[in-house]
Amino acid sequence: MRSTLRSLRRRPAFALAAILTVALGVGANTALFGVVYSVLIQPLPFRDPGKLVRIWETHPAIPQLQVTAPDFRDWRNQSRSFDAMAAHTLSAMNTTTLLGQGEPENVHGTMATSNLFPTMGVVPILGRSFTDAEERAKKQVAVISEDVWRRKFAADPAIAGKQMRLGMKSYTVVGVVSRQQSFPEWADFWIPLSLMEPELQDRRKYHPLEVMARLKPGVTVEQAQSEIQSIAHNLGQAYPDTNATEGAYVISLAGEMTRDVRPSLLLAWAAVGLVLLMACANLAHLFLARMLERCEEMAIREALGAQSRHLIRQVLTESLVLAAAGGAVGIALAVGASRLIQRLAPVQVARVESSLWQGPVWLFAAAISIVAGVLFGLPACWQILRERRRLTASTRSLIRSRAGLGRVLLSGEVAMAFLVLAGAALLARNFAALLSEAPGFQAERVIEIPNLPLRGDFEKSAAFFSTRLAPALRRLPGVQDVTAVNSAPMTLGPAEHSRFATRFGIQGRTFGSGSFPVAQRRWTTPDYFRVLAIPLRRGRWLTDSAADQDRILINEALARRFFPNQDPIGQRLMLGVMDSKQSSSEIVGVVGDVRDLGLDQEVDPMFYEISTGPVMTLLVKTQADPMRFASMVRAALRGVDAEIPISKIQPLAQNVADSLARRRFALTLFGIFGAMAALLTAAGVYGLLAYSVNARVREFGVRGAVGASRGNLVAMILREASALIAPGLAVGLIFALAFSSVMKTLINRISPLDPFSLASAGAFLVSLTLVSAWIPARRAAAVDLATALRSDT
Repeated sequence: MRSTLRSLRRRPAFALAAILTVALGVGANTALFGVVYSVLIQPLPFRDPGKLVRIWETHPAIPQLQVTAPDFRDWRNQSRSFDAMAAHTLSAMNTTTLLGQGEPENVHGTMATSNLFPTMGVVPILGRSFTDAEERAKKQVAVISEDVWRRKFAADPAIAGKQMRLGMKSYTVVGVVSRQQSFPEWADFWIPLSLMEPELQDRRKYHPLEVMARLKPGVTVEQAQSEIQSIAHNLGQAYPDTNATEGAYVISLAGEMTRDVRPSLLLAWAAVGLVLLMACANLAHLFLARMLERCEEMAIREALGAQSRHLIRQVLTESLVLAAAGGAVGIALAVGASRLIQRLAPVQVARVESSLWQGPVWLFAAAISIVAGVLFGLPACWQILRERRRLTASTRSLIRSRAGLGRVLLSGEVAMAFLVLAGAALLARNFAALLSEAPGFQAERVIEIPNLPLRGDFEKSAAFFSTRLAPALRRLPGVQDVTAVNSAPMTLGPAEHSRFATRFGIQGRTFGSGSFPVAQRRWTTPDYFRVLAIPLRRGRWLTDSAADQDRILINEALARRFFPNQDPIGQRLMLGVMDSKQSSSEIVGVVGDVRDLGLDQEVDPMFYEISTGPVMTLLVKTQADPMRFASMVRAALRGVDAEIPISKIQPLAQNVADSLARRRFALTLFGIFGAMAALLTAAGVYGLLAYSVNARVREFGVRGAVGASRGNLVAMILREASALIAPGLAVGLIFALAFSSVMKTLINRISPLDPFSLASAGAFLVSLTLVSAWIPARRAAAVDLATALRSDT
C-alpha cells in the first residue's frame, strides 16, 4: 500500500484525473440509484406491502374507472382471493373548507370503510381509526393527517376527542395518521363511508370508489384478476343496463404507484450505467499509458524475482485505491446531484424526497466503486500477462499492443455514447413535437383559482358568482374578464378521468344495454370560451338566458366521432340515460378541441353546458403577467367572503407545463447523461490520439522531411480518428435498432427509429471526434526532423 501511495504521489495529475473520472461516474450512478431504490425498489410503508392490490373497473372509453358502491359490495361478498377489501372515495369528492383553525383552508378528504387502515396495516400515531360500529351508526368522526395536525392544530398531543369544523359540519377527531403511512397520500382527513349520499351508495350509475384489497397467502395477482373478472362478467349479465360493457382488473399497489415513472427511471438508470462504463474505459486508457511509462520499473521488478501475480496485485491495488478515493468524492457529488434530481422530479414521482439517505444506496456506491476499480485495472493486468516476456524490450511492442486494446475500448465507448445521445435526441425531438401541439386554448395571462366553494346549490352558486364574485373581480384594474368552470384544462389526472365522464345517447339512435358512449362534461359560464380563446367552428355561442338551459356545445372530437357525415347542429344528446327519466339537450354549436388531459394525450369527446356548481375553478384574464395580480385577486375574494378558502392561485400556463413534467424529467436526465457521455468520449479520443502522436514522433518527422505538408499530417490524423470511431458507431446503431421498442414507452409523436435523431447523434459524435483530434493532429504536424531523430519511439 505504501508503495502504491508513493507511486501515485509521483504522478499527482494522473491520480487527480483518475479520481475525478471515477467520482463523475459513481456520483451520477449513486444519485440516480437513490431515486430508483426509493421509488421502485424500497417496500411501501405498509404491512406486507407485496400483498396489497388495487382493483379498478374498466369501460371501453375509460380504461381505468372508479367503482360503484354496489359493485364493491358484490366483489367483497363474492370473492375468495382476498383477506380483506376496503374502499375510499376519489380525491375530488370531499374537497371542503377547514374552518375555525386560523385562515380558512381547502382540504382534501376521503370517505372510507372502517377497515381501510387495518387492511393497509396503518396504525395511527395518535388516537385510533374509526370503528365499524361508528361507520354503521354514521358517526361524524374523523381521522386527520399528520400534516394537518401539525399545520392547523399545532401538533396538539390531546387532539383526540376535539372538534373539527369541515364546511357546515362538525366532526370529532379520533386519530392522526403519520405522513409516511397516509393513504391515499393526498388525503387530509378520513371520515366514514356511510356518510356518503344514499344515492351514491345504492346506484350502479355512479363510480365514486377506489378499492384496495389484501391478497390471501398463496394467491397471486393473476389468480385474483381471473376471479374479479369472472365476478364482473356475472354482474354484467345480472345488470346489463349498467354493467354490460364494464370489466375489472387487479394491479399491485406498488406497480400502480410506479407504472408511469418506471420506464423513464429504468432507461435513465441504464444510460447512467453506460456513462460509468465509459468512465472505466477512459481510465483503462490512462492505466495502459501508465504501463508504458513504468515499463522499466516492471522489468526491474521482474528481474528481482517478482511474479506476474505480484505485478498484477500492484496494478489492482493502485486502481482500487483510486476507485476508493473517487468513490468518496462521488458520494459527495451524489448529495448535490440528488438534490438537483429532487428539484427536477415532477410531483407525481412519489417518495423521491428520501432518495439518497438509505443504507442500500451507500452499499451500492461502495460496490460500484470497487467494480469500477477492477474494471479499469483489468486491461493493464491483461497487458502484463500478455507482454511479460517483452517487459525488458523496447517499448514499441507495448505501444502497438496498447494501441490495439485502446481502439477496442474506444469503439465500445463510442457505441455507448451513441446509445445515450440517440436516446436524448429522440426524447428532445418528441418533446419538441409535443410543444408544437396546439392545446386548443390560450393559457397566457390567465390566473387559475381551483376548487373554490361558491356557497349553496347550483342555483345559489350561480347567483353568488354572477352578482357578487365576478363583479368584484372585474372591477380590479388590469382584469379583463372572469369565468368559472367545473374543471380547468389539464387539471385531471388519469385516475380522475371518470370524474366528469358522462354516458349519453343520441336522439333517433339505438344503443344496446350498457353500451352508451361516454363524453367529458363541462359546466361553465358563457365567458369561458372568450377568456380561453376557444374558437367556434360551427353554429353559435351559448348564453346564460333561460332559453339556453337545455342547449349545449360539443367539441370537434365528439362531432367527428358521432356525426361524421352530417351536421350536428340541431341534433339532440340524451342525458341521464342511466336514470328512469331522461332529458335531452340540443346541440347549437361546435367548438375547437381542447387537449384537456395534457399535450401528450388524445382529445376526448366533450360537451359544454352553461351552469355554475357549488365548487368551481375561477379563471381570471389579465392584461399583463397574471401573478402580478394574485394578491389583488386574493384580497377581492376575501372582501366578498372572508371565509372563502383559497388553496392556491397559479397561472393557467402552469397546467400546460405540468402536463409534460414526466417527459421533461426524462429528457433532462438524458440530456445531462448525454453531456457526460460526450465529455468522456472527447477525453477518450483525445487521450488515445495524444499518446499515439507521442509514440510516433519519429514517423511524423520523417514524413515531414520527405515532403509531407502540415496539412497532410493533420488530415491523416483526422482520418485515423474518424476510422477509430466508425466501428463504435456501427455497433451503437445496431444496439439502438435492437432496443428501439424500449423507447416506445417514452415517445409518442415520432418513431423510435427516427432517422433524423439517430443521424444527429452520429453526426455529433463524428464532429466531437474531429474536434478532439485537432490538438493532437496539430502537434503531429509541428514535429521537426531533429526532434524526431532524438526520439526513441
